[in-house]
Amino acid sequence: MKCKSFLRKTLYLLLLSLFLFALNACGQKSSNTLATPEVSPAPSEMVTTNPAQPSDSGSPQTSDDESSANKDALAAYNNFLAGSINAQDLKHEISDGIVTIKDISLEPDFKTYYALFDMNGDGVSELHLRPITGGSYAILTYLDGQIVLWHDGPDYEAPLNNGAILYERDGAAPTHINYYYLVLDSDGKEISKVNFSKYHSVDESGLTESVDYDVFMVEDKEVSEDEWNSLTNEYLSHSSDLIMWNEL
Repeated sequence: MKCKSFLRKTLYLLLLSLFLFALNACGQKSSNTLATPEVSPAPSEMVTTNPAQPSDSGSPQTSDDESSANKDALAAYNNFLAGSINAQDLKHEISDGIVTIKDISLEPDFKTYYALFDMNGDGVSELHLRPITGGSYAILTYLDGQIVLWHDGPDYEAPLNNGAILYERDGAAPTHINYYYLVLDSDGKEISKVNFSKYHSVDESGLTESVDYDVFMVEDKEVSEDEWNSLTNEYLSHSSDLIMWNEL
């Protein structure tokens, strides 16, 4: 009897030990397989700039989808603006053949604006420069590995979204506005130029002028206001909002 009781106790303890061991093992397995929070990768940052709209960083920038030629051009323009390289004046418009940034910017007396915009549609941005006060309006392009003066004109000129140039200048005696609409070819040579203007009329003494514009001219020919509006609307309706100017 004592032997059977001892065996029963021994078997009970063995079963209890197995049960506790199994329970502990399950607990460890459960704790080891707890899911850890997933960490999402940081979003990739993509910065793109339109070459016609330079960033506020103070220098032209490129985006990945721009052509290799345009990237080379913008790198060259950066160097030109920094004064480390010069431009070529192949037509000798403003120099003996070499143009530096100081020839255009008139620094340190005046500040200069610059803009990037493709004027001739070749996929390469042109560099536009104008002093804030006075001076000329210069357009440089990138050709065969060098910067070339493409156009030089008065600072009353402004580039338009369609690649043409509009000249607009207010004057007095009598009050008037002179315009011209200029179209250039891929080499910067003049294709067409249309001159037009509008004036206040004056009396016979020449001392008193009308309160508004009532004399309208197109290519030195006087026309009615309706005719003037009709003839000049196509030139004055083009915007320049794609050309963003930055201070150098």
